[in-house]
Amino acid sequence: MVCMPAPGGYCTSFCGVAGDPCTDGVCAATVRGGELCLARCTRDAECRQPYRCDGQLHACALPGMVAMPTRSCPAAAERDPAWSASERLTSAKSPGIYQFEPATALASDGSVVALYIGRGKMRDDNTLGIVRTTGKAVSDLPFGSDRHSHFDPWLVADRRGDLHAVWLGFDGRSKHQQIAYASSHDRGATWSTAISVNADGDCKKEPSEGHEAEADDDNECLDKPMIAVGPDPKKRTNDILYAMYSADGLRVRASRDRGKTWSPAVTALDGIYGTAAVARDGRLHIATLDGGPNEGGDFGSAKHRVEYTTSSDGAATFSKPSVVSAPGESLPFFFANPAIAVDDKRGWIYVAYTRGGHDGVWDVVVAASRDGSTWTRTRIGDDPACATHMVPNVAVDPTTGTLHVAWYDSRGEHGRFAHATCPAGAATCRQTGAINDEPFAALTTARHASTWIGEYEGLLVDDTRRLLHAVWTEPVSEGGVVVSRLFHATTRLK
Repeated sequence: MVCMPAPGGYCTSFCGVAGDPCTDGVCAATVRGGELCLARCTRDAECRQPYRCDGQLHACALPGMVAMPTRSCPAAAERDPAWSASERLTSAKSPGIYQFEPATALASDGSVVALYIGRGKMRDDNTLGIVRTTGKAVSDLPFGSDRHSHFDPWLVADRRGDLHAVWLGFDGRSKHQQIAYASSHDRGATWSTAISVNADGDCKKEPSEGHEAEADDDNECLDKPMIAVGPDPKKRTNDILYAMYSADGLRVRASRDRGKTWSPAVTALDGIYGTAAVARDGRLHIATLDGGPNEGGDFGSAKHRVEYTTSSDGAATFSKPSVVSAPGESLPFFFANPAIAVDDKRGWIYVAYTRGGHDGVWDVVVAASRDGSTWTRTRIGDDPACATHMVPNVAVDPTTGTLHVAWYDSRGEHGRFAHATCPAGAATCRQTGAINDEPFAALTTARHASTWIGEYEGLLVDDTRRLLHAVWTEPVSEGGVVVSRLFHATTRLK
C-alpha cells in the first residue's frame, strides 16, 4: 500500500486492471489517481474529516475526488449503417496495459497512422505506440525516445506526405521534461532521432526570499504539446511547422526548415487545452479552453471559457483573443478539449466544445464564425437532455463544405462514439448515429484508469479518395476486465 498525498494522508493501493484486488475496501475510479482502493463506509461519521462517504460508491473520499458518473439515457443508441465495421487497432500485445488518445494523420498512400498512449501499471510509466492501417493489415509498434515516460502525442502530415510528431517526454514523476519532436519520411515505419522543441527558459523556479526566479532545468512546467503544418503566408509553396505546448500559457514556435530550427517562443493564449489548424492562406488558427481543474472546475464551471486567436505572420504575433463560448455557460475542464476546423474556401471557422456541469448532462456546442470575433452556436445533444456528451472533434469536407462532428456520449446501454453532419455555416446539425458497431463495455469520466478514453480522437477527411476516417478509444471487456483499446472505421463522403 501507499500513502496518498491527501489531507492527513490516505493509506491506499492501486486496484483494477493496473493493481491488486481491493478485498477490504472499494475500488473507485478517481479523477486524477486512476483506480484506488478506498475505505468502505455507509455514512459520513465513518470517515475522518475532511472526508465524506460517497453516496454511490459507499467509500470515504474528498469532494471531487471520485470520477463524475455519466448520465444514463434511455434513448436508443442507433448505429449509422454507412460506417464500416469497427476495426480493432490495438490489443493486449500492444504497448501498455491499455491504449488511448490516438493522434492521427493520413499517410501519402491513404493509410491512417495513429500515435497513441500505452499506459503502464504506474501513473508515470507511459509509453507510446504507433499503428498504421494498410488495407486489411494493421502494423502496431512501440514508439519512444531516450526519456522513460511519454505522454500526450500529437501527429500531422505535410503536403509531401511526411509525418511530424510531438509529445511530452520525462523521467520519474516530472524530471527532465521535454517537448519532443520527430519526423518520418516512410509513412511512420522509421523516425528521426527525437529533439527538444521547447525553448530555453520556458520554465522558472519560484523565487525564494531575496533571490530572483531561476531557470528550472527539469522543465517541470511543460505540458500538452500540439503540432500543425500549413503554407507559409509569405510564400505558400513552402510549409511552416508549428509546435505548441503549455508553459505558463500556450507557447508557439515555428519552423520553416522542416524542424531543423525553430523561431522564438510566443505565447498565443492563456488556455493550454485545445487544437490548431492552418488554413490554405497560411493563417494559423487556435482554440483553447481557458480554465483549470481547481475550484470545482473539473466537471463544470462558469469561470471557464473557450478562446480563439489567429496568426497571419507565421506565429510572430497573434490577434487579440475572442471568446467563443457564450457568457455564463458552464464548461467542464476534463473531457472537453475544444476542436477547431477551418473551411477557408467558404470563409468559415468552426470550434466544437463541451458544455455542462456537475449533473453530468453535457452537450456538444458547434460555434461558427466568419471573422473570428462573432460566433453563432448550435447544440448537439438530446431532447430531453439526458446524456453526457464529451470529447468533440471536427473535420471539414473541402469539396462540399459539410462539417463532420464526432464525440463520445452515454446514450444507449453503456456508451457510444457518435457522428453528426452540419451544412456550411453549421446553423443546424443532424446526428447520424453511432460509429462503433458494439456498445461500449463502459463509459466513465475516470482518468488514469483502465477505462480512460482521453481528451481527443481522430477524424480525418481523405478528399482524394472521398473517405472519412474515425479512430477512437473504446473500453472493451477482455477476460472479465474492462480495458481501453483503439478502433477504426470509415464511411464514404457524399
